[in-house]
Order: sequence, then C-alpha cells, then structure tokens
Amino acid sequence: MSKIDPLSSKNALYLDIGNSSIKGAYKIGLNWKSLEVDKTVSEERFVHWINTHSGSFSEIVVSSVRKDVVEVIQQQLPDIHFKELSAKDIPRRMLNYETIDTLGIDRFLACYGAMDQTNNSVVVIDAGTAITIDFMDENDVYHGGVIAPGLAGFGEILPDKAPALPNVEMGIPKTWPGKSTLDSLKWGKAGFYKMALEGFLEKYEDEFGSFDLFITGGDGAVVKALINRESKLRPFLVFDGMNRIKDTLKNE
Repeated sequence: MSKIDPLSSKNALYLDIGNSSIKGAYKIGLNWKSLEVDKTVSEERFVHWINTHSGSFSEIVVSSVRKDVVEVIQQQLPDIHFKELSAKDIPRRMLNYETIDTLGIDRFLACYGAMDQTNNSVVVIDAGTAITIDFMDENDVYHGGVIAPGLAGFGEILPDKAPALPNVEMGIPKTWPGKSTLDSLKWGKAGFYKMALEGFLEKYEDEFGSFDLFITGGDGAVVKALINRESKLRPFLVFDGMNRIKDTLKNE
C-alpha cells in the first residue's frame, strides 16, 4: 500500500469495487493519489490497511458492482463513516435509462467525471474486465451505452477453445488482410476490437453529433493506441465522478 501524505489528512477515501479488483484513491489538493495495491487484492487486506490509517480519512465513499464485497468491508469497519453511492442516488432527470436498478454506477460516474473536464457531450470507454462505451450529453444526462467482454477475456476465448492456435499480442498488422496465421489472428483480436470500437463511436456521432472521447480503465492505454480518433486518457474518471456526485447530492 502507498504511504499517506500528511496533506491528505481527513479527506475522503474513495473505493471503486469492480468485478475483479478493488481500486482506492484520495485527493491531495487537485490531484488524485492511488493506493498502490495488487489489482486482485482481497477486501480483507483493504480492511486491514484502512483500519491502520483510519485516522487519516473523514469518510469512505464507495462505488461498487459487488454487494458482497461492500458488506464485508462495511461490517468490519463499523466506526468509520461509510457512504455507498448507487444508481438510486442519481437524480432521475440525469438518467435517460430504463433499468436504473441494474445500472452499474461506475458507468454513470465515469461519464459524470468526464463532463467536469469539458463543455461538450462525452463518450467514455472504460476498459476493464468488461469494456463499456457510454454517452452523456452536455446537460449531464446519461443515455446508456454498450457492455462487451474486456480485452483480456476476449483474448482468452481462442486459446481456451482452440489451443492449437498460437497466442498473439495485441497489435494491428501492417498488411490487410492477414498474410500469415499470426497476422490473421492479430486482425481477429486487435482488429476486431479496433473496428468494433470505431463503429460504435461512429454510431454515437450519427445519433448525437460531436462529442469528446475519454478513455479509462486498466486497459485504457491499449484501447487508446488501437483507435484512430483523438481521445483523452484519464485513469481517475470514476473517482472524479464520485467526488463530483457527492458534492451534487449535498446541494440537492
């Protein structure tokens, strides 16, 4: 775990609990400081660390797609003020979405965080265990989007189902179509994702007009390199959104 900077004393600690990882961050001035932990760190280790540093934070703010993990953390930290953000907290006017009860709050938060950095509409690609491609308009209204397998999961399909085929790195070959089995596999892996992502971005543009593109998530840098479009790589977008919605809800 990273050491706490004295300037972060009594700030909120933010936790983003995904399908396969727990990420934590806190603010020092205008900048985010992440907790340097293994992506697959257990909730028990987080609880131990938080207990050790509990005097450094005023509260814990959580965004989670894993209710079971939240319950473990909350039960073991009864003396720390704990705020879990859910889709039900979002003002209804900000959601053009039908199944709010099943909306992953991180999808909204990434867009809401991006909107704090531009005056235009945004599309946010969050490249993690799953890859999401979501749209929010210039009035902070979230319109939903796309959920697809993440790069790692997609890349494991052929090695798992067709082990005789060689595994390949993520990269676009120089020639089209693939003139070797390796290049053909690369087109089927990296090229498939590249064309799918660019196709979705074109569809958003056709439907809503221009937007600013933001990319986040553990595989964000890989996605940014794949697509041929100007974009902004922002690893802390979900935390930006958590910080912003917390302030928004205070004023509701």
